[in-house]
Amino acid sequence: MGRGRSDSRWTLDEKNWSRPWWTPLTAVVLAAVTWGLLGLVEGGCRTGPRGGCVAAEGYRLNGWVLFLAAMPAYLVVATGLVTDRWPPALGLTLGGTGCAAYVLTQGRTPAHMGIAGALLVLAALAPALTWWRKRQAASLTP
Repeated sequence: MGRGRSDSRWTLDEKNWSRPWWTPLTAVVLAAVTWGLLGLVEGGCRTGPRGGCVAAEGYRLNGWVLFLAAMPAYLVVATGLVTDRWPPALGLTLGGTGCAAYVLTQGRTPAHMGIAGALLVLAALAPALTWWRKRQAASLTP
């Protein structure tokens, strides 16, 4: 620990939230979750051996991607919505808009429209909240 490195290197502090790598990371994680969720929407779900929902034949990879990307997606979406830094919010905006467009190219069922709508709400909400937080912080500065 004493090799001249910062102990906060991998923590989510203000300095790390400002890093530009948040933008592509957020967009890629949203794309992975969207692709996995579309596999569940298009392939449907069948009852598994223990009674739960299991991805249909031909859509197992989509199910695994959705399963593995769910928690990272929660973290990057939460970070994009609660921080006052632009890179996570821009990643959420770019990823949400691109993924919504991809979802709408795949179908126009109510499930597709719901996913696209949720993604577009996230895409609009992230920069609006970031702008509002920056404005509030600027008004509190003497």
